Amino acid sequence: MSRMLSRGRAALALALVAGAGFAAAAPPAAPTADEIIAHNVEARGGAAKLHALAVLKRSGRLVIPGMRIELKVVEWKTAAGQYRQDVTLQGLTAVQAFDGHEAWQVQPFEGRKDPARMSEDEAKSFRLAADIAGPFVDYQAKGHRVEYLGLEDVDGTPAHKLRVRLKWGDEATYWIDPDTWMVIRELDRTTLRGAEQLSETDYGEYERVGGVYVAMAEEQGPKGSDPAQRQKVVYDAAEANAAAPAATFAFPASTPRPAAQGAP
Repeated sequence: MSRMLSRGRAALALALVAGAGFAAAAPPAAPTADEIIAHNVEARGGAAKLHALAVLKRSGRLVIPGMRIELKVVEWKTAAGQYRQDVTLQGLTAVQAFDGHEAWQVQPFEGRKDPARMSEDEAKSFRLAADIAGPFVDYQAKGHRVEYLGLEDVDGTPAHKLRVRLKWGDEATYWIDPDTWMVIRELDRTTLRGAEQLSETDYGEYERVGGVYVAMAEEQGPKGSDPAQRQKVVYDAAEANAAAPAATFAFPASTPRPAAQGAP
């Protein structure tokens, strides 16, 4: 009888050891979207530093495929949700701006030197570009929804993939490097005049600006396009909390024409 009990206890002990080994070998639970966002926010400098960033100004060069020229680029973003980008070549400056409510542009390279307001559809992409902290920070308060889609390869890097369903109906998908916790790719899905558009941006060369890590190199083009055919922006300088008067983003007030000489 005692032998039978000993064998039974031995069998039970082996079963417990085997069970413990199996549990140890089980794959770790997948991270949640909020956990990945927390890592990203902390890596970028922390929520406090991101909230303290009132204005971000970047200056650099735009390289367009097939053109042997570089255009000067200056970009502003504010915590108030404002955005402006100036692109200058040979004394002409193209402007795209968003004052937090409406977007407008000046396109002298297309023969349009007067400012013109954009449609609501065209303004949507500027709402995302103007978010100085990024859509992850306080995403619930902003009315966005975030979903974790697992790991996906990005040019040899297995990156965490997060999809953000934006408050205004568009989508933005981000790939985050699990080593640096920085965004390395973004895919924007926008509906413009009833047609879906997919734009892909790769980020790199992060530098600390005002205590926050900011991408200083961007490559952008349609989804699936040849990397050699994408436009590239290299920012040479960045400044935190630079002066940015409201007039920087506001639609220019019309200047009245001077009265003709001799007119009453």
